[in-house]
Amino acid sequence: MPEGGAWNAAYRLIRTAARLVALLVAVVLTGAALYEHIGAWRDSRVLKQIGRSVDIGGRTLNIHCTGEGSPTVILASARTAPGYVWTPTQHGVSAFTRACWYDRADLGWSHSGPDPAWGDAAARDLHQLVENAGLKRPLVLVGHSFGGYIIRLYHHAYPGEVSGMVFADAALEGAGTIDGMPHRERPPIPRSVIRGLSIVLGRLGMMRFLASDPGPPPKYWSAAEWDILARLRRQRNVLLADAKVGPGHATDDLVRSAGGLENMPLIVLTQGNQSSPSSASPGVLRGWMDLQRRFAERSRRGRQVVVPDSGHGMPVEAPDAIIRAVREIVATVRHEQLLDQFKQALSTAETDIASTTALGTDGTVDLFGPGGSPTCGVGAFSANGRFYDFGTVVFDRLRLGEEDDGSREWPE
Repeated sequence: MPEGGAWNAAYRLIRTAARLVALLVAVVLTGAALYEHIGAWRDSRVLKQIGRSVDIGGRTLNIHCTGEGSPTVILASARTAPGYVWTPTQHGVSAFTRACWYDRADLGWSHSGPDPAWGDAAARDLHQLVENAGLKRPLVLVGHSFGGYIIRLYHHAYPGEVSGMVFADAALEGAGTIDGMPHRERPPIPRSVIRGLSIVLGRLGMMRFLASDPGPPPKYWSAAEWDILARLRRQRNVLLADAKVGPGHATDDLVRSAGGLENMPLIVLTQGNQSSPSSASPGVLRGWMDLQRRFAERSRRGRQVVVPDSGHGMPVEAPDAIIRAVREIVATVRHEQLLDQFKQALSTAETDIASTTALGTDGTVDLFGPGGSPTCGVGAFSANGRFYDFGTVVFDRLRLGEEDDGSREWPE
């Protein structure tokens, strides 16, 4: 065969192979897109919106509130977790006050948001959501993982709107200093490229393909709730949400300057179950516990609680621990609000009171005074060891050291 004929034959062979490869790639991509389309259609038949859409300026965020009472508790999720992950926690908290979870931009039933979506942008979105949803402040904020950054930045940006905080194995800016701590750094690729790849891979079913079998529902979850959470976690927009959050150090740098926790009632919940699939390795866990302890100490009224039956995935694994912590913070906030109202009522009436002190968990206030005229207020108090409700005029003149022999007629 002439030399030119050999080159032509080789060229035709390569061209045929290239066409076959292109055809194979096209078939694979079409199959992947069809796989995602069918999966999304099946999910849409189950994933009816839970909550309501609130406009925050040309786009909406989904929020779901249950229960009654004050203060309102807002639950902020991890980096790519839908708000629905708080379902068991919300069930428990709504038994004693109003509890709300929400979907951040690009997650759950919320619309897409701007890029980048670092912690400060998420805090601004949350504030606009609180405003437009008509939620009463001050709030108790609860944050898991990346959600811990969001609630800290919210408190920093909007002082006076937060009266208590709970951190559920929350992300901390010093985590990178722990030996062996896994650290994911974004490659030096333009954000537009990362965003584009996230959109394409999402439409090709990458999240659905990588999603593992969720298995049976864990404790505190019903089978139906667990199925909904699994479906939300494999939605195509999760990849885009992760891309927009950006590299971890971006929000790390923001929270380093976020203070204001010195007198904040707060509880820091820390993972303590080394056998959990979501737990850090033993060596890392020791450093993590110490870092969380030092974070709790930033507040004079903060404390750390190690949760022995949970890894990092605390809203799924140990919602009961979160509920207990929230209940404690809510009780503290209510006592302080009652005391403030009581002091204001006394001040308005120009009553001479030596001191007022919040007591226990029953919402009572002890009153001791060297004498004063009757006053009025809203709440309850105890005097000389006896408890009294009051709505209008509630007490007669009290004298310092005067004992109640039971003969005094107190208003009911």
